[in-house]
Amino acid sequence: MVVRKNYIARMREKVGHEGMIFVSAYGVLWNEKHDAILLEKCWDSDVGWCFPGGYLEYGDSPMQAVVREFKEETGLDVEVVRMLGLSTNLTAKNSWGDAQETIGVGFEVRQLGGILKKDGTETIDLQFVNVSPEPKMFVPEAQKTLHRVLTENEVSDRPWLREHEK
Repeated sequence: MVVRKNYIARMREKVGHEGMIFVSAYGVLWNEKHDAILLEKCWDSDVGWCFPGGYLEYGDSPMQAVVREFKEETGLDVEVVRMLGLSTNLTAKNSWGDAQETIGVGFEVRQLGGILKKDGTETIDLQFVNVSPEPKMFVPEAQKTLHRVLTENEVSDRPWLREHEK
């Protein structure tokens, strides 16, 4: 079986460590009581939680990507309910040594089916985590995003924008 490298790995082979722009999509799935959201611990971070999601592949829309990533990482079939917000993050040197700007698009999703299970590769833990107190996220940008989801999205249907500091 031939394993195909992901989009980012293929692009990095061409441009090296030079700055690139990537788009990611993540989902927020509430439990029935609406007091906990599904979060995961990723293989590449041993501190804090992250949202299920990932980078868009060529040809994906953000909505298609979040549905695909949710299935891959959690085993759940979901549909997009609404857009929560858009954020940008500029990194001079990520954990692989690459310059990168990430545009993150967040969506509230609803479960349609599937069975909750971690993939064992990217996702090493997966659970509904109570939102009070606010869970610790794996990076400060994700913490800011979670805070906006828990405050702004709960009082308004309007998406928010969070731009990186210059």
